[in-house]
Amino acid sequence: MTFQAGMRRARMYAALAALCFCAPAARAEATRVDCVVEPAQKLKIGSATLGILKSVPVNRGATVKAGDIIARLDSSVEEANVALSRAQSESRAGIEAQQTRVELYKRRLDRQNQLSKGIVTQEKLDQVEADYEIGRRDLQTEILKHKLNGIELQRAEAQLELRMIRSPIRGIVTERLMSAGEFVRQDSAIFTLVQLDPLYVEAYLPVSRWKEIVLGMTATVELDQPIGGTYEAKVSVVDQVFDAASGTFGVRLELPNSDFKLPGGQRCRVAFPLAPAGPLATALPADAK
Repeated sequence: MTFQAGMRRARMYAALAALCFCAPAARAEATRVDCVVEPAQKLKIGSATLGILKSVPVNRGATVKAGDIIARLDSSVEEANVALSRAQSESRAGIEAQQTRVELYKRRLDRQNQLSKGIVTQEKLDQVEADYEIGRRDLQTEILKHKLNGIELQRAEAQLELRMIRSPIRGIVTERLMSAGEFVRQDSAIFTLVQLDPLYVEAYLPVSRWKEIVLGMTATVELDQPIGGTYEAKVSVVDQVFDAASGTFGVRLELPNSDFKLPGGQRCRVAFPLAPAGPLATALPADAK
């Protein structure tokens, strides 16, 4: 063996040794990837009906709960309709009056039945029976009207409720786009709300790791400064379609944030508990033997 061949073999062995030691570390590092923390939802809140904004009690930065009234349209007409429908639905005067008539017809019919047929003609008896039957049907009509008044009250209350704009989520107001006195159309946005509990952590991994990422898996999320810190999040979505151009697939994790201490829209790093791959098996070239 010449001196040059010996040096070439030594350099080749050194390179192979470095590759065997570095490859596992590179594979292990693949489980730690860049990510972005985003709000779970970002909503533009508007109105289902047209009208003038009467009041807007919340402003930018306010924390709201699901169901909270965050704006009101002018509802004087709807409130009057509710009061009228409630008065009609609570009144039972028509039913009570018709019940009294039915009782009168019933007593009259009973008296006629007690008299002998020679004294009361069949025509008179038929008339009394018809009055009683008509009275019973009129009573059913009054009962139906009372039920319809109750349904009308529900409709009026629903129309009034449409004038109250409520928050659909527990979150934070990031924008207030309109103020009291402005005209609201059905395509107008009044607020922008974001849901910060949970936060969504979006990451992309190489497709070689697809079978290793499972729903419910816990990973560690490290936030960039100035927030910083590490937090645990669970995998909630694993994409079923790969990105062929980059050879990656998307993963979403849910990061609990019940106290809203963590803001959305920040960069992070996420580490998945995946076992590193073994060292690469490399064959020596024939001239190195």
